[in-house]
Amino acid sequence: MISELRPGLQFHQYQLLEQVGVGGQGIVWSAEDFQRNDIVAIKFNEIAGSEEQQADDEMFARQLGKLLTVHHPNILPIYDCGLENNVRYLVSPYITGGSIYERLKKGPLSLDDSLRLSVEIASALDHLHGLGIIHRDITSSNVLLNSKGHAYLADFGLARIISNTTLPMHTGRGTALYSPPEQHKRLEITRKSDIYSFGILLFELFTGKLPWDGETVLGIQQLYSNTELPDPAELNESLPPLMKDVLRRITSQDPSLRPSSGAEVLKMLYYIFNIKSEPMLVDGSMTRARDADDLFRQSIDEWNMEDGRGEPGLTKFALINHDYKTRSEKELHRRAAKFMLFHSLLYGHNEDFWQTRVTDPDERLAISLALIERREEAVALRVLDHLDQEHRPLSEDESKAVVISLLGLADRAIGQSVSRRLLAGVQALVPPVQTWGDSLLTPGLSSLLGEMSIEDSDVGDQAARVAGHLRSASVVDHIVRQVDADRLASTLLEVQKTAGQLPSFVPRDIRLKVFAEWIMRRVMTQPAQLFGAYMMALAGSALGIGFQIYLTYRLPEFMDIARISTSLEQGLIIGTIFSMGILITKVIVERFSAARVLPRIFLGTVTGALGMSMALFAFHVLFLNTPPRGIMIPLGCVMIALSYALSGLMRSRIARMAFTAGAILLTINAAWWLHVSLAGDVTEWTPFFRYDYSWSWQQVLFTSSIVAAWMGILGNSIKLQADDA
Repeated sequence: MISELRPGLQFHQYQLLEQVGVGGQGIVWSAEDFQRNDIVAIKFNEIAGSEEQQADDEMFARQLGKLLTVHHPNILPIYDCGLENNVRYLVSPYITGGSIYERLKKGPLSLDDSLRLSVEIASALDHLHGLGIIHRDITSSNVLLNSKGHAYLADFGLARIISNTTLPMHTGRGTALYSPPEQHKRLEITRKSDIYSFGILLFELFTGKLPWDGETVLGIQQLYSNTELPDPAELNESLPPLMKDVLRRITSQDPSLRPSSGAEVLKMLYYIFNIKSEPMLVDGSMTRARDADDLFRQSIDEWNMEDGRGEPGLTKFALINHDYKTRSEKELHRRAAKFMLFHSLLYGHNEDFWQTRVTDPDERLAISLALIERREEAVALRVLDHLDQEHRPLSEDESKAVVISLLGLADRAIGQSVSRRLLAGVQALVPPVQTWGDSLLTPGLSSLLGEMSIEDSDVGDQAARVAGHLRSASVVDHIVRQVDADRLASTLLEVQKTAGQLPSFVPRDIRLKVFAEWIMRRVMTQPAQLFGAYMMALAGSALGIGFQIYLTYRLPEFMDIARISTSLEQGLIIGTIFSMGILITKVIVERFSAARVLPRIFLGTVTGALGMSMALFAFHVLFLNTPPRGIMIPLGCVMIALSYALSGLMRSRIARMAFTAGAILLTINAAWWLHVSLAGDVTEWTPFFRYDYSWSWQQVLFTSSIVAAWMGILGNSIKLQADDA
């Protein structure tokens, strides 16, 4: 009969239009359905008359009612099915977008589209499995796309009614490429067999190609070896490194190691992509509000936040969410809102929306604590991401539960960023402990946190901060005894930063090392910023001193090469040393902002003035061949250093620049006035900068203004931020 099909042929209530697909034992025709006034697709499969096939036909008859009542937004519904002249037919809506296989011929999918299709296919699989139906033929050819790119799983249940001799390759192109080892060996097929095929399809979705480009069948290879999927990142570099581990688990040779449902697969995908799932877009004509109501009532009647009863599963929750998110607060009672928030966080589905629908912060906190105590990594991370900034203090029992859950998860986590986030969650949730001891940590947890703290990594630093937050004396003792000398001071500094101090039993010599480490971190933090500040100070000092030399140079030719080169050379050499004094002052005042103001000002002024004085002393000795006399240069350097120190307390950059430039201008002119007017011998006190005695005050003021502007503006152009180093 299949060979007799032709356009325009009347078949029951359908008029055939054209052949739109072919594969294996069957072909697909589009047709006009006169009863439904719609365009449908009819798949025809020609069957043999063997005894095995008759047994399959009896199974098909028993399942016919179930197949016809399957309703899901991502499952292609069966309108009609039957057997006629040894040809089995199934009628479904015609989907205009073709299959994923045909779509991939045009090029790879975007990451967002791949993730969305993964969600939709997993949702469909879970629904089928919930009805006791095993698909047995999950392939890219059997997932259709509508005009908006949404997926429809097609041909479900057909493997149950196909001859066993053709079971591995009964439909589509190269179905064997998707089949698990047990299907090749004709062993019992279970839901996890579908999960295996889904894993191959995921590889195809995210890379655009089959494993080994379809040249090798993984399921067959696994019958004789421990072959695993190739790394998908080799075909798509944007994929996270853990993608290969997830896909290899899904396609494990041992069915017991595979995820038990599509929802579990999605949890792993959400985790490795570190994303929040968006509400699943579905075709409203194929989703009914009463279905969501039924699912909701069944789940909420049994739901218990503490023991996990009444959890609908990701797919069913997505259906509930689709309807309930549109309901007003009046229509949604308090327990319903809590139910929706709990499961949105559990499954990572529309949690931002439901966070706003539970208005009581204590109820949100109770939900967060219950989810954290489940000790599921992805769930805990999601809860921490949505944690209220302000919440009531946890009780001691609640704090202990949080510490036990998060520390355990951090120890088992894959990846340092995950461990660090989980450890940071302890600080975010648990109130800081006030006295040194181990009120919240068991000996086992103390040992675990201590081992994590001594690790030379970001995780180790975060663990040390948690130890300080919890004021754990046993963890600090573990650190002192176990950490090597190079790591000890750094680790204890992280503890001290959080706790404010170290416990009394820490020896004095170790405390000194911690203090030295703190100094070094404050000085060397943000090296790029430090280097930039020095280069700007150098530029200002070199240009200022260079202009001073150039404008006071005793040669009549203003553009004389010797005059220009001498000014540049001497300005750069002296500016190099002078700018070090500026930088030292800024580092002490700006980087140590937590220290008291007056000691910072004093120390910054003294040390900075010393560096500036050394620069001017070098200038006089190297280039003037006359050591400076008197106290005017050291005193002037003190005044300039003090101006940089005081300006470091100002927030406005313009104010800092103006204040310092003004102070430098005042210092230069006051020193020259004292040199000329008050000294008994004009050569007795060396001025800060020397000018020709025949110059008017206007000339001196003009020259010194240029010098002060360069030094003040560039020297204060970058403020050295004091981060939490």
